Amino acid sequence: MSSVNNFADRVDTALLRLLNGRWSEGWDAVWLWITGQDHWWWLYALMVLWVFYRLPWRRALLLVTVLAVFVALNDQFINTVKLLTGRLRPCNREDFRAWLHVLHCTSQKSFFSGHAANSFLLVAGFYFSERRLWPRPVWWLLWLWAAALAYSRIYVGVHFPGDVLAGIIEGLAVGRLAAYVYRRISARWL
Repeated sequence: MSSVNNFADRVDTALLRLLNGRWSEGWDAVWLWITGQDHWWWLYALMVLWVFYRLPWRRALLLVTVLAVFVALNDQFINTVKLLTGRLRPCNREDFRAWLHVLHCTSQKSFFSGHAANSFLLVAGFYFSERRLWPRPVWWLLWLWAAALAYSRIYVGVHFPGDVLAGIIEGLAVGRLAAYVYRRISARWL
């Protein structure tokens, strides 16, 4: 098992070298802005307002509540996994300091990316719950936003590509589960 872990770590580190800070000339400020979750409150607010505009208020309230509960629970789950795995962030690794492009760093653990998981959870939750909410071009933009937010975590040096990929997969699965719960509740009570 140790040789599998070593191989996975080597692949993850090689991918990090390839993707971290790539195309950094003049783009650091953009990726730093994208990675800051506090910059996205307006997008979340617009999404919620649009949901209430497009759906009957009870369905809208149910959808927003289910997704908010799943994001809150998912955040706690991610923090627990980070504590249990104890994987250091790339920016906290002494052996990476010579080559790692770091724009942001925290002392928290790395595995897996909460930004990636929660952004994909939200988009997947909306998508699998109420696909008719937005036209196809808007869905493409929302999926692109989630992907950009996920990649930004690698770019700024706080996550390995494997952390981000695990976050995307987990976020898609939990978003799908949230949509299932929403559809079951709405079919029964609305």
